[in-house]
Amino acid sequence: MKKSALIGVAATAAATLLLAACSSSGTTTESSAAAPAASVAPAEPAASAAPAEPAASAAAASCDPLNIHIVAAKTGIISPFDIEPAESFEMAIDELNAAGGICGQQATYTWTDTKSDPALTTQIAEEAVAAGANIIVTTCDFDFAAPAATVAQANNIPALSLCLGDRKGTDLTTIGPMSLSPSPGNAFKGSAAAEFAYNTKDWKNAYILQDDLLEYTKSLGAYFKGRFAELGGTLVGEDVFTGNEQLDPSVNVTRLREAAADADVIIIPSVVPAATTMIKAIRDAGIDTPIMMPGGAVDGTLVTGSITDISDFYSLPFACMPAYCEGDPNPNVKTFSDAFTAKWGAPPTLSYPVLSYELAKALGAAVEQAQATDGPAIINAFETLPATDYLTGPIKWSPTCHHTTGRQQRVVEYQNGKGKFVMLITPEKIGSVDPGNPCETAQSAS
Repeated sequence: MKKSALIGVAATAAATLLLAACSSSGTTTESSAAAPAASVAPAEPAASAAPAEPAASAAAASCDPLNIHIVAAKTGIISPFDIEPAESFEMAIDELNAAGGICGQQATYTWTDTKSDPALTTQIAEEAVAAGANIIVTTCDFDFAAPAATVAQANNIPALSLCLGDRKGTDLTTIGPMSLSPSPGNAFKGSAAAEFAYNTKDWKNAYILQDDLLEYTKSLGAYFKGRFAELGGTLVGEDVFTGNEQLDPSVNVTRLREAAADADVIIIPSVVPAATTMIKAIRDAGIDTPIMMPGGAVDGTLVTGSITDISDFYSLPFACMPAYCEGDPNPNVKTFSDAFTAKWGAPPTLSYPVLSYELAKALGAAVEQAQATDGPAIINAFETLPATDYLTGPIKWSPTCHHTTGRQQRVVEYQNGKGKFVMLITPEKIGSVDPGNPCETAQSAS
């Protein structure tokens, strides 16, 4: 999940206002250099799964080593969505190095804290280029990733987001063809949520409480609405809030109270901490209508840590992580969680780390396939990799949209503060919100 007006194409006004309040004013960053080391690798995947590791080159190294610079937040508002995914990415690179390296070479990585500050992010990305980076790993949200991705694009370096979901990061034009994400994107997630609501739960009437803070939250809500309407669903009400840290939910909850009796479900496309502030205010007001987040940004201990007894809440994460959820059908998820815990001392508290783990493994496969580390060759290899199961099921990238296709989204239900796996879902159809958009088209064709 997460460019300011400082770089034009990337920013929303709401995000810029938020960042002005929470960004660091510092102009320098500290780098954390990591030497490649073996980690506790996940157990062998099930027989039906494809190998998680690209084979190390048997011959002498035929390409330069990867010099990876992670330009993501360790502090600030976006850090809850960056820290574990970046750690997971590092873990996967360590595993690849322990297995013989990538293209016969040991990859190196450096992670510099962006402090959730777009201006600082641009500076760090420029410093990474000057330091010889041939891969730049960007943050988990388009608004916060765009500064670094724009620098990477200008230098023909792949900008691999840890998990951004908005199509502007992957449509090959807003940033450019060097930008890529392991997320299936909001067209996929919003449409899947709408089909679960309408087809599975028989929720025909929805109230949408839309967070307009980020491109992520706005497009997620748009695709839920688009697909829900196509299915025949009715919006009994719609309201907007800006999910910054100064959020006062009282006015929105007052308006919601009048429509809640007619709603089967309340949809809140948002991010924490604003989402949990809003959900808690709704429940404190005595409104017990089911609530659903049509994605994975409001999930895990980011929710249960704030609302310990949360009930009748639904989320669509990428995995049902054992720290807060039971029942994921893929045993690789627990194996991954155990390995992550052994390496970092605590289990994953949200599902985004599975995406960045798969991204790192796919990067290794792409370099092996390309036998090169120049940017266009790596991106071309990503586009032509076969569908591969790195952790949670087969995924691949489209040459027309750099989100993954082929994923199965999880649905998780929370009752009394506990998450439980409900089902896997792949939308039968992608909502028609932006006809002709390559990401919408790519998901529709997958």
